Amino acid sequence: MLVVGNFEPAEAVDAAQQVNQMLKSQPLPPHSHMPSRMVNIEPGHYIYQHMGEDPNMLNNAVVATFYCGMATNPKDRTTMALLLQIIDDQFFDQLRTKEQLGYNVGASTNSFGSGKLALKLRVEGESNPTYLLQHIDSFIHGFRQTLVEFNTVKFDALVESIASKANEQLTSVDAEANRMWTPIEEATYDFARLADEVESLQKVKVDDVLDMWDRYINPQTAVTYTRVDSQLWAAKTSYPSSTDMTTWPESILALAGCLESETHMPVDLSDLSRFVHTAVRQTSADALASLACQYPMANSTQMIDETASGWSKIKNALNMAMHPHNQHALQDSETNFTHVEMYQTMEGKWVITDVDKFKATQALHRLPVPAIKLIPNTLTK
Repeated sequence: MLVVGNFEPAEAVDAAQQVNQMLKSQPLPPHSHMPSRMVNIEPGHYIYQHMGEDPNMLNNAVVATFYCGMATNPKDRTTMALLLQIIDDQFFDQLRTKEQLGYNVGASTNSFGSGKLALKLRVEGESNPTYLLQHIDSFIHGFRQTLVEFNTVKFDALVESIASKANEQLTSVDAEANRMWTPIEEATYDFARLADEVESLQKVKVDDVLDMWDRYINPQTAVTYTRVDSQLWAAKTSYPSSTDMTTWPESILALAGCLESETHMPVDLSDLSRFVHTAVRQTSADALASLACQYPMANSTQMIDETASGWSKIKNALNMAMHPHNQHALQDSETNFTHVEMYQTMEGKWVITDVDKFKATQALHRLPVPAIKLIPNTLTK
């Protein structure tokens, strides 16, 4: 029980006792306590797929989650906050405004209690999830240069903005209670968290943000690259089988999904793969024209109209299949997940088929908080 307000310690204890007497509550027996399982996901790239149950749902959705540093480390938290400020607007502008992949596009962060921090990039739209993730990968591929060239004056302004917001005076008892309850709910019991973050914030430089990017998010440099792609497939969207995912590159599957949704024609993956292999020697326009001959739309006037929404999407998918980014060479995981019915894609990513079985293979986080921080200073005086 948390008592917040203009109370002396003895008054707070008395109020808590009165509430307890009125409720006549009893402690739960040990076997009724739900244990907190903060899973420490092993480095690797994982995919979790879920098929939508609503037959009328048109939108697909993806969330790419990158695990970055520890939630109990003030420097990691402040560096992540600054990274989010930098990436959020640019991610929205690129994938929503320019590429028009969907209305729900954005970046966010999660703090998993005493576990890890996470950066999440989400897109919801009518395109198939594999195609959406290809665009997220393309954004990730080019964003490092943005950080390298980021203006230091603008960065200092971001630091000042976050620090000012953190130092704002609380205007209600409810806000104060929420601030104190968060570390209790997360089981960190770090009541000096905000003060530590403000102090750490003044020391963070743009190079620290770039270091976090390279250490955790950049697939070409991250040694402990840990990422989970959550995919929600609309019931009407063609869903790749496990055989498809272990046999064909993601770029081919993304292109096939775009062709099927826009032309309503079945696509043979073997034929499409051979076509892309041959098309590499052609110009982008010639390759698109050849593809349009094989998979014409119902309206023949749109066959090679690159401005039409359908063929614009297919053009992008074709270009990504013809010129894929250098993929991160995933190291062999220390754990072979085949015994829990998981399988690997051509790119070496593990596909999670049963979340509970996967979690059972992972270690748990412990509480890395010194015992002296478990009690607020005001209660120890």
